[in-house]
This record gives sequence, structure tokens and C-alpha cells, in this order.
Amino acid sequence: MEGENAVRPRHAKKTNKFAAPVSGMVLAGVFAGSLGLMPGGDSENPAPRTTRPAILAADRGEGPPEQGAAHQADKSKAEPAKPPATCKPSEAKKREYANGRIPTRELCPLPQRGEFLRADAAVAFYKLNAAYKKRFGKDVCLRSSYRTLAKQKELYERMPAGMAARPGRSKHGDAIAADFCGGVQNDESPQFKWMLANSKRFDWVHPEWAFGSPFEPWHWEFDIGQEA
Repeated sequence: MEGENAVRPRHAKKTNKFAAPVSGMVLAGVFAGSLGLMPGGDSENPAPRTTRPAILAADRGEGPPEQGAAHQADKSKAEPAKPPATCKPSEAKKREYANGRIPTRELCPLPQRGEFLRADAAVAFYKLNAAYKKRFGKDVCLRSSYRTLAKQKELYERMPAGMAARPGRSKHGDAIAADFCGGVQNDESPQFKWMLANSKRFDWVHPEWAFGSPFEPWHWEFDIGQEA
């Protein structure tokens, strides 16, 4: 349930890939087979996960990028996108809408076509995206951001139990959550480790509950946008 009423346990050192009843194969299938239907941090009652990946110096931006033709081929000379002038964080909370009922006109478009977030979350995301692009040569891969109430209901009915929040309870419905891909969905990848080491500088976090069961490495949230 994205942590609204869940206890957020602190994780211990890694002992196995997943300390969850849901196997890695099932999770991989869910992610790979539902591009537009990613649960992204919607687990109902997350249990403690036994892992947080180690963060290397290179993942903090202190080391060289990966070598090899494949990596070099991905390098882009284009400048990182900037948020539209109409995207004003100071006005993000002035208009209150129910979860999943925010008009698109009140949200900010992201560099990834068709994706939207609340203004403050979006501006922070643009900064995170620029840093990510500088490190990996491409924009952050994004599967899902804001979700309407209708979309939340669809996911809740179609996803396995515990993999989607109850409609109206999702952080995606508040437009302050995003599901990443392009390597970030794999906690052993350089992309995930870089995000874990750097996202807080841009006020984005991988919440504690998402280290639980089932483990959701793809789900990230705008930290400042959350209520205490």
C-alpha cells in the first residue's frame, strides 16, 4: 500500500536475493510483462527485506563510467531537458485534489512523453534526470508516473495480490511517485546503485518499505511531497 499504514522496517545486510514469498522469477515476470501496468511501490503489507545493495565509490559519481562500445554508443550530445516555465513548485499544493483525480493541466509534463508529476516533484525529477543523463548518457527510463483513479482500479484488479495499492491510496495518485526501468528495476545494476547513492540530493528516495516483500526496486518517491 506504498507505506501509508505499513510499518517501515529497517533492513539488515543481504542474505539472499529476496526475503519474500514472491520469487524473483515472478517479480521479473511482473515487471517485464506489464510495461504499462507496473505496480511500482504498491505492495500491501511489506515485510522486512534482508538487503540493501552496497554503494560503491563509482556509484556516488567518484569513479569513471562503464567502459565499452555499448556504453559509449548510448552517449547523447543533447542537453538535458528543462521543466516548462509553467511548472511552478510554489503552487504545487495550493490546489487540492483527491487521489487520482488531479487534472493533467495541473501537473507538469516530464521529458518522458506522456508522463506527468506534481510541479514540485517534477522540477526535482528534471534535476535528477539531468544528473542521471550526465552519468549514463540517456534520460531516466520511466514506466509510470501519475495514475488516475481509473488506472489504479485497473491495476488493483489485474495485478497479483499485494502488488497494487487500493484505489485512492497510491502515491502515484498523488503525482509524487514514479516507476523506473532501464536497469533501475534491477538492484544489482549500476543504474540502481547510482540512484540509491544520489537520488536524495534531488529529494527523491527509494522508500524503506520498498525494500520489503515483495521487493520493488523500480519504485521511487518525491520525499518532500509526503505528509508526516
